[in-house]
Amino acid sequence: MHYIIVDLELNSKAYKGRLPNEIIEIGAVKLNQMLEVDDSFQSFVKPKFHKKLFPLIKRKTHISQQEINDARSFREVLSDFRHWMGEGCLICTWGNDDIHHLKSNCRLNNMSGKWLSKSFDIQKEFSKIHNSPPGQRFSLINALSAVGIKPSEDLHRAYTDARYTAELFIKVFDALCINCTEPNAEVQDGGSVSI
Repeated sequence: MHYIIVDLELNSKAYKGRLPNEIIEIGAVKLNQMLEVDDSFQSFVKPKFHKKLFPLIKRKTHISQQEINDARSFREVLSDFRHWMGEGCLICTWGNDDIHHLKSNCRLNNMSGKWLSKSFDIQKEFSKIHNSPPGQRFSLINALSAVGIKPSEDLHRAYTDARYTAELFIKVFDALCINCTEPNAEVQDGGSVSI
């Protein structure tokens, strides 16, 4: 089995609307059963509706408008991503938000999201291991610090975050309860708070 550590960047709106936040970058690391990096994936995604990056997103991610303009559609990138993943893998994310956004972007693009029915929330398990108070979860930066990983790059880029999440996953793997998880449910309003 391979572990696919995935992270996304979104063109997040500052307001509520009927359209979901669109994915603008997918980054992932593929780990084999020995927890060795087999491969990596990174691709920008051209938004379908909000084609212009929101200013906050440009500042936070340092993704340029030109990179998004030159990107391929969600449908094309997701097809490549799923082919890259292969069969018999477990999708792992830092929190459940990325699974929620993958599902909502699949719906937005009339694509099946059934392949996302089983995933592993590393943040949830890491927070349990480190006895976080109920309803609170470690942020990625605080979790990295807790295990002695010092990022040498800024976070908030999909591939960078996936790489650091994979490093954290490897470091705490023996303490994780991977085979005793239920398939992730969609994120509900009033979810947990990062600490």
